Amino acid sequence: MKSHLTHLIHCLLLGAIVGTSAALFLSGINGSIHVVWHVIPDVIDMPYHGMWIGLLGGLGIGLVQKHIGDYPKTMHETVAAFKNEGRVPYRGALWKNAGAAWIVLTCGASLGPEAALISILGGMVTWIGDRLRMTEPQRQTFLQTGYAAMLSTIFHAPFVSVSEAIEEEPSQETLSKWDTFQKIVYYGICTLIALLCFRSIMHLFPHTPVFSIKIPPIAWNVGVIWYIVPAVVVGVIFGLLFLLMEHWTDKVAYIVKHPVRLALMAGLAIGLASLISPYLLFSGEHEILEFSKEASSWSVGALFLLAIGKGLLTHLCFSCGWKGGKIFPLIFSSTVLAFCLSSVSPFMPGLIITVVVTASCTVVLRQPLVTATLLLFLFPLQFFPIIVLLSLGIHQLMSRYGKYLPFAVVK
Repeated sequence: MKSHLTHLIHCLLLGAIVGTSAALFLSGINGSIHVVWHVIPDVIDMPYHGMWIGLLGGLGIGLVQKHIGDYPKTMHETVAAFKNEGRVPYRGALWKNAGAAWIVLTCGASLGPEAALISILGGMVTWIGDRLRMTEPQRQTFLQTGYAAMLSTIFHAPFVSVSEAIEEEPSQETLSKWDTFQKIVYYGICTLIALLCFRSIMHLFPHTPVFSIKIPPIAWNVGVIWYIVPAVVVGVIFGLLFLLMEHWTDKVAYIVKHPVRLALMAGLAIGLASLISPYLLFSGEHEILEFSKEASSWSVGALFLLAIGKGLLTHLCFSCGWKGGKIFPLIFSSTVLAFCLSSVSPFMPGLIITVVVTASCTVVLRQPLVTATLLLFLFPLQFFPIIVLLSLGIHQLMSRYGKYLPFAVVK
């Protein structure tokens, strides 16, 4: 009983630390973006300021890559370290991850903050775990709980942690049903506290709504059935194209190799993108609501070019050393493409958008339950059963036939 109470207290404290740290970091990033992209250009007459910001950011990232190391660490690197070693390195790594991520996110890269936050918060949780008096199994449970709360907080999706726990690769340790239930309860408590702290602090700072979308009112019509299959096909094709873009930009990076040149190349691309459309910049989590309000005024061709351009810039930045998360840009770009198809559908455009985004995200993320819980609060709750069934079906399809594609789709 005492051990359960102790672990419960640890979950409460851990959730508070995760939520507070994430909110402060993101609020700081939002503040620096406002200063760099709005305040300074208003004070200093700087023509093509986006170009200068991109190039200066490229120089900074290039010097970091050359003299400090490969920072910020990607989410896959951090998760792999956690699963293989049971911990996230933090000695000398916290400030490197934070500093490099600050440049990436402030200077307009089409990347999300999840990679930086996972590495920073993972290091913090490991540091705390090392200093608490715990047995090794207790410490591992503590770290796993913190990791789950981080995922849910970063993606604004409370049930991501539970989905991740269900879909994670089975370990050699066999847990009883009671132990599994306890694990999920601890995940839930820690996640709840983290989200409460996160949202409470974020409300103290002015910011645009994140990870929300405006879709037309729902009016169920059986005629939408004829558009479901095309929507699935469009979503799957875009997901595959998104992966293929990564393949292309990695080849470019392999040819150039020099870290400063690569980073400057991505910075130049960011500068050029700023001259075309602000929607090409940043992760898209803040911009998706505003875009969805005006998407109907865009032509189909412009929507298509924006979706492709966003995906290309995301992968180019990443391949050239501007490390960050690709999940939010993926959701934004697939949503943009979905508006192309929904604009020609006379029935339930909201459902068409949901199907396209679900299909593309399932192909790229490869975790159907995580995909479904990510999209749970983005789209109307009435569509959630469709999201789940579609995610599971497409995942099975890609698991069976993805190996025949000329680039890796499934692990």
